[in-house]
Amino acid sequence: MSPAPSEPGYSDAMAELERILAELEGDELDVDVLADRVQRAAELLTLCRARITRAQEDVDRIVTDLEAFERADDEPAGDD
Repeated sequence: MSPAPSEPGYSDAMAELERILAELEGDELDVDVLADRVQRAAELLTLCRARITRAQEDVDRIVTDLEAFERADDEPAGDD
């Protein structure tokens, strides 16, 4: 599944999070911009967590399918 057009990919989201973190750690961040940056960081974290969860679910499903396939191959053929 592809991200929505306005939604960054995982790598882009992580890069943006790193830029925001660098801004937050710096002394030059305007207080008026602080809330916007924190809000955007929260959105990006939610996006990244969702991507990781989906990836883990995909991996779990693939592993389960492979294990089922291997079990089916290990079963002796019937006398049909």
